[in-house]
Amino acid sequence: MFAEERRQQILHQLRQQGKVTVDDLSVRFGVSAPTIRADLSFLERQGLLRRTHGGALPVESTLYEPPYAIREMKNLPEKRAIARVAATLVQDEETVLLDAGTTTFEIALQLKQCRGLKVVTNSLAIALELMERKDMEVVLLGGSVHPARRATLGELVLHALDVIYVDHAFLSFNGVDAHAGYTSVDFEAAAVKRKMIQHARQVVVVADHAKLGQVAFAQVAPVHAAHVLIVDDGASPDAVKAFQEAGVRVLLAPVI
Repeated sequence: MFAEERRQQILHQLRQQGKVTVDDLSVRFGVSAPTIRADLSFLERQGLLRRTHGGALPVESTLYEPPYAIREMKNLPEKRAIARVAATLVQDEETVLLDAGTTTFEIALQLKQCRGLKVVTNSLAIALELMERKDMEVVLLGGSVHPARRATLGELVLHALDVIYVDHAFLSFNGVDAHAGYTSVDFEAAAVKRKMIQHARQVVVVADHAKLGQVAFAQVAPVHAAHVLIVDDGASPDAVKAFQEAGVRVLLAPVI
């Protein structure tokens, strides 16, 4: 097992159990205690956990967003499952908006099978991935470049969205909660996502199960602003029911 895979599993166990110990992790992964302590130190430097004597505890912050390189590896099978379901909502010759996120990047990969799409995005990664498709037009929303997000944000993006309306908008959030709604870590990203919601015929929120019940700093929209929520089948039945009762259609994506 690669170190990155082991660290992702450590984070998953931490979310599930609320704490982890060096001894337990050493036994589980079959590695030495110094190796586990090195993993915990690395994850602490990334702001993903808080070291304690003999183990670690979660870090809770409504302002924290891991670096893109960390996020793109986190819950990757779940994101790919969600992307496969998301792609089934899109037909040839439609217009699609993808916001900047690691799950929406996976959707972009799935949409390569469609023909005649016009894809609008503020994601540099998505634009680069799709730009050479001869049967697809890519519109990159210009604005201030945020390297950590590999995205454009700001007033120029908002102005560009004023004259664009799409069939489908696929959006990801830091927090997806049936009561607090859809939230982001800062107002600038929240403003862009809010405008995207206003300019789409169908709004689809994509979130792996770890995002459900999470609340970040800046509210983007109430839960009923989305028509569809796509989440992997690791989501708890109670969490799914809360969104359904709020009037959101929930699609469960089976993780293969």
